[in-house]
Amino acid sequence: SARNLMLSTNISNMETPDFKAHDINFEQQLQDVIKSSNQLQVRSTNSKHFGPSNEALKGLDPLPFELKDPSKSNGNNVNIDKEMGKLAENQIMYTAFIQLMMKRGSTIRSAVTELPQQ
Repeated sequence: SARNLMLSTNISNMETPDFKAHDINFEQQLQDVIKSSNQLQVRSTNSKHFGPSNEALKGLDPLPFELKDPSKSNGNNVNIDKEMGKLAENQIMYTAFIQLMMKRGSTIRSAVTELPQQ
């Protein structure tokens, strides 16, 4: 994931003079896109209609931002404890998401392949 790469870059540059740590707040950017796309109301007149498309999500590109943590004497602001914690949290979230998607795929596959009872 993009955030994993960003955090790994921060960690690998923890001793680089004047290096500034960056992060990605994908959740906030996703919420902003969802809020802006919810301004149009889609009305369903039949229970078999599909919901609105996710056209707004196609252009979502997580943007990095510089962390404002205090700098050390060499101008570097990487806090290894924070970065390692965020990296672990990111890995847990990624693994949980993958497991959820696998379960969802399994459920859909089961529903499609199950024979109707007679």
